[in-house]
Amino acid sequence: MRARQRTRTVLLALAASVALFWGAVDIVGVPAARLGGQLVWVTLGVVVVVIASALAGWLLSKRPRSGRHSADG
Repeated sequence: MRARQRTRTVLLALAASVALFWGAVDIVGVPAARLGGQLVWVTLGVVVVVIASALAGWLLSKRPRSGRHSADG
C-alpha cells in the first residue's frame, strides 16, 4: 500500500512539473532551452546543498561529545 502511495505521489509531482514547464513555454513564451538550462543549475544547486548537509551531519557525528548537554544550560 505504501509503495502504491509513493508511486502515485511521484507521478503527480512529475505531472505537475511537466504542466508548469509547458505553461512557461507555451503560455508565457519562455524558451524551452533557457528553462532546461535553469533546471540543470537548480538541480546542481540542490545536489550541492544535500552533499554539504550530509557532510556536516557526518562531521558532527564524529565530534566527541561533552559531558554536559547544551539544553540543560
